[in-house]
Amino acid sequence: MIGKDKIKSLAGLRSPAGTFLTVTLSTSRLDDWRQTVPTFLNSEFSRVVKERDLDKKQERDLQEDVQRILDVQNYEVDQHTEGIAVFADGAGGVFEQVALPMRLLNRLVVEPTPYVRPLIHALSLLEPFVVVRVSRDESSVYLIDEWRVTREDDLTGPYLKSSDRETGDVPVKEYFAAARQETLVDLHFKEVAVVLDKLLDETDARRVVLCGQHDIVANFRRALSARAAARVTAEIPWDAAQSLNQMLVSAREAVEAARHDEMLKLAGRIREGLSALGHGVAGFDATLAALRRGQLQTLLVERGYRPPGWRCLVCDHTVLTPIEECPVCGGRTLRVEDAVGEAVRTAVINGTFVEVAEQLPDLDSFGRIGGVLRFV
Repeated sequence: MIGKDKIKSLAGLRSPAGTFLTVTLSTSRLDDWRQTVPTFLNSEFSRVVKERDLDKKQERDLQEDVQRILDVQNYEVDQHTEGIAVFADGAGGVFEQVALPMRLLNRLVVEPTPYVRPLIHALSLLEPFVVVRVSRDESSVYLIDEWRVTREDDLTGPYLKSSDRETGDVPVKEYFAAARQETLVDLHFKEVAVVLDKLLDETDARRVVLCGQHDIVANFRRALSARAAARVTAEIPWDAAQSLNQMLVSAREAVEAARHDEMLKLAGRIREGLSALGHGVAGFDATLAALRRGQLQTLLVERGYRPPGWRCLVCDHTVLTPIEECPVCGGRTLRVEDAVGEAVRTAVINGTFVEVAEQLPDLDSFGRIGGVLRFV
């Protein structure tokens, strides 16, 4: 999986010839991709050559890049790989391949810069999170990344003795152990909390799910640091009959529900900030302008919003209405299939947080794209 720093580096690249090639392919077992990819790429290459006014060298370089991507189908893909994104610019010496555990739409884009929006969408879906399964004497901390467990820490606490089931008598030795058991449990909780803090230090995980009996989880929360407590987004019950995978499915559903609630609140903040002195901005033109000024703190985009537009080949000024000449620099423009992709790329370069969401009524009402401003 590619990281945020790598995406930012990729977003800042530019093809000397203006023909940076981005291709996304589904490699799912549901798709006979090794048979369909050659036809798809050759057909898309012919379309681009027909639509774009390319000189002979540009056409030749682009054809060489397409051939390099065709070679990808000869590679063995990991069993977890469901999609591949490839970025190629032979003129600039760039060839990057990113494998993802999710299906992608077959798409070919030729623009002056890489089309990084698919990777940003992947990051939003594959964002790592932590699950803490907590009990009084045995707990586990799991890091979930790319839809699977990538790290597990098992912690064993005190052995908690109980009274004799038949007689009800409690031997003196066990009585003293029972008197101390709450202290031992607290120490166990603190040990688990330390492991959680360390994991949050070492990863980009922003959300934590607690799993266990409610009263035990409530007691465990008291051992959490303020930072870890702030990242707890959900609590799910523990069922001893559940498998690990079943628990993780429940945890992911809880994380997705919590994230959707966060996006609802973010869209509400943007809507409330649309007054003259507010910190909200909405609509494609206003949002992109704020991004160009470095004014945007958080960009919120609807996942399926991909309006066509026209982009300047010189300064990257992008609009939704047809223009032949850039109103900013007078440069020639290029029709692009997804104008919002340029907004996402600009946000990545600026270090702006990019959130991707769907089914947000507020976001729909103000143009399917908006953001929170750093300053007015």
